Amino acid sequence: MSPNTTRRIRTARKIQATAVDLAARHGLANVTIDEIARDAGISTRTFFNYYPYKEAALMGPPPDYPVEASERFVTGTGPLIRDLERLIAAHLSRYLSDREMVGHIHRLAATDPKVSALYSSSVLARRAQMRELLGRRMPATDRRLIEILAAAIVGATNAATTEWISSGRDDFVAIAHEHLALILPAAGLLSAEPSG
Repeated sequence: MSPNTTRRIRTARKIQATAVDLAARHGLANVTIDEIARDAGISTRTFFNYYPYKEAALMGPPPDYPVEASERFVTGTGPLIRDLERLIAAHLSRYLSDREMVGHIHRLAATDPKVSALYSSSVLARRAQMRELLGRRMPATDRRLIEILAAAIVGATNAATTEWISSGRDDFVAIAHEHLALILPAAGLLSAEPSG
């Protein structure tokens, strides 16, 4: 990653952290772009170089899977679940110090329609990325299976995120691995006999 890219990501994340902090303290409706820019130590013009509006700043830079970890996943030769666990660990490890901020974003998404729509869009984007990675790794696999598996992986990761921010457990990666391991048993429910 070039120094310029690293600097841009750092600035984008600083703006995001500032926007989330202000929204958590004062309510999103009471926060302006000028306040976010001032508290982040940038100009309003610089803010608009990164985000088109304050709700987008709350979501931060796109949560893409790390490039190097993605390539290792695509070219991996081990069991899919093990290579997937490594990819997800590399992805989530970047957020370990952001637990409080992630929690604020989840709460804002639950109460603000615009933030909720942006959050849903980011989930769909992550699912598309996972679909692309799985398709590259397993090009001969039925595309329908790839789509379903990508949705399950992102769903498991999202459930892990919710547990991480709402429970007292600190090991985000371990929680995510537990949720990924539930995909196969969850699929088994489709052929289970009704109980009771």
